[in-house]
Amino acid sequence: MVKKEFLFETSFTTKEELFKAATEFLVQKGYVTNEFEEALNTRENEFPTGLPTVPPVAIPHTDGTFVKNDTILCIVNKNEVAFNEMGGDEEDIVLPKVFFMLVLGEGATHLAQLQNLIEKIQAGELVEKSLAAKSLEEFENVVNTHL
Repeated sequence: MVKKEFLFETSFTTKEELFKAATEFLVQKGYVTNEFEEALNTRENEFPTGLPTVPPVAIPHTDGTFVKNDTILCIVNKNEVAFNEMGGDEEDIVLPKVFFMLVLGEGATHLAQLQNLIEKIQAGELVEKSLAAKSLEEFENVVNTHL
């Protein structure tokens, strides 16, 4: 079981802002090195992680080079943040408020967690209930129940 961390009711307006703050949080907690932020931006530009689900969600991640300890950083943001659509064209944009950042060092673990996360997102309740959460504790309960 991969440990989860949470950021609730953040107010990021761009994915770069989100990646910077998330990296700072993860560095402080001992999960990643400072290079993680640049790796996220590079990976996101090459292979976007926005999912056109209803409601939309993004799963930013990168390879495990800069990961010290595994976690999934679960974020509910107050604002929509533009992400390019996974597998879409450059103009295909989704506007999620919910993000599940995979911070995983080992390739096999990464793939298994990514597949599990996508299944849970497609099931519907995880993202909807995350958006409906009124407190950090409620958000944590939703994620721990549905992921």
